[in-house]
Amino acid sequence: MGKSEGKTDLRMGIFSDTKDWIPFLRPGANSLGNSRRGRIRSLCIFKHSQLKKLTIFFLRGILFMALYALLVGEYNLYGIPEKKTDWHHMPGPRSPQWIEDGPLYEIFVRAFSEQGTFRQVEQRLDYMQDLGVSAIWLMPVYPIGQKGRKGKLGSPYSVQDYFKVNPELGTAEDLRSLINNVHRRGMHIIVDMVANHVSNDYIEMKNRPFLFARDAQGNFTREVADWSDVTDFDYSRTETRLYMKEVMKYWINTFDFDGFRCDVAGMVPTDFWEETVAELRQIKPDIYMLAEWEDPALQVRAFHSTYDWTLYHLLKDIRNGKKPAVMAVRWVEEKRAFYPQNALPLRFIENHDEQRAAAVFGKEGFKPFIAFIFSIYGVPLIYNGQEWGESQKPTLFDKVHINWDKRDDEIRAFYKKLIRLRKLHPALPSRQLTPVGNNQPDKIISFLKSAEQERILVVLNTAEKEFKIALNVNSELSGKTFRDLFSGKRIKEKNDQIEMKLEPFSAMWWLVE
Repeated sequence: MGKSEGKTDLRMGIFSDTKDWIPFLRPGANSLGNSRRGRIRSLCIFKHSQLKKLTIFFLRGILFMALYALLVGEYNLYGIPEKKTDWHHMPGPRSPQWIEDGPLYEIFVRAFSEQGTFRQVEQRLDYMQDLGVSAIWLMPVYPIGQKGRKGKLGSPYSVQDYFKVNPELGTAEDLRSLINNVHRRGMHIIVDMVANHVSNDYIEMKNRPFLFARDAQGNFTREVADWSDVTDFDYSRTETRLYMKEVMKYWINTFDFDGFRCDVAGMVPTDFWEETVAELRQIKPDIYMLAEWEDPALQVRAFHSTYDWTLYHLLKDIRNGKKPAVMAVRWVEEKRAFYPQNALPLRFIENHDEQRAAAVFGKEGFKPFIAFIFSIYGVPLIYNGQEWGESQKPTLFDKVHINWDKRDDEIRAFYKKLIRLRKLHPALPSRQLTPVGNNQPDKIISFLKSAEQERILVVLNTAEKEFKIALNVNSELSGKTFRDLFSGKRIKEKNDQIEMKLEPFSAMWWLVE
């Protein structure tokens, strides 16, 4: 959702052997973004320069034991249940094939064009199809509340009426035409669902005040004070649950959306999601459900995907030299170990709650990180002009639109190739990942992807300098030839090693021949 400018997230961590701070999320906590709500940061901070080595070692031990006791002794490095029988023994809902192919393209209709309407989005569908987009996610399309509105236009996450289309974006027929044309192209489309709260002047507040949260004095209220333009639903009421079920069914039945991205899903009771999604699957068996949260419990029965905020922050830290590159692969392995077997994380290097990737990672620096996203299992996300290097972050409250005339076609070509190769090579989106050692683990990411008879060696340089590296490979790859899927260049393994030169911020996908 859109959030306030403060940066918070429910994070804790421990120190690594290299004195790096390793963050992790508390179980059930979520990194909520930084543009409307803010995150609640609880960080433990120590200054190593003030401690001698022995003291550091002693404090590490105390900190580790305290955290271990606090978290019931069953949590891993990132604060999620390590006891694999908690979640990983459960299959979880299997995602529809169309989303596993990826990517998902997020559109903020207001900011997508100067006009900011559904018609302009529809006019870009040929562009989307040429890029290789499998599915589109529309941010909220509902009328926006007036009471307590932030900015001139207000946040799309402050919903005034769940059964109407925002007239600023177009008519219901315009939206229906857009959806139909998406489907004609063999693509799919989901919409944002804000089930936790509504605007302060929601249409049902006078007639059905019992649907909403109230304080001891009977005033409408919200859990997070900074979200001053919204009022929370009261999910302790059966009427509220029935009402929101009808809302979600309406958008499937009336407009034929293919699923929902559910805003701050962890702030809504999990059993509501499980009951509702079960009913939605009766209407649309191949529905896709995405939760803005990071909690494996949500993926046991309700959601196919949750956000991988932890990976996003880790990739930023790697780019800034705060964490070693090797940790990216370790995290992917860790996450798979404690989530349900079919869980399909949403992977990204930007979205509407974060700064633009071109600004955070750099015009060239983004390449190894988005290549990493496209070479691991999960749903790769692209946001509103990200694919051509848009660096201006649209506000959720006022009119700022992306400039199509300034797009960088070279960057777009790179994204297009990533998408095409991921669709052509089943090893890339597969869950089979084998770490591959290299002699520059702080800056170089290397691992092997496998699927059926195909194997691809992924090598990524996250640094702004050239490296000559050596990779340690196993006997299975002895004597094999490798062809880079980007350049067509070939190299051969010798004496259980592969040597290569890596340009700054380069990405290589070596197909084993």
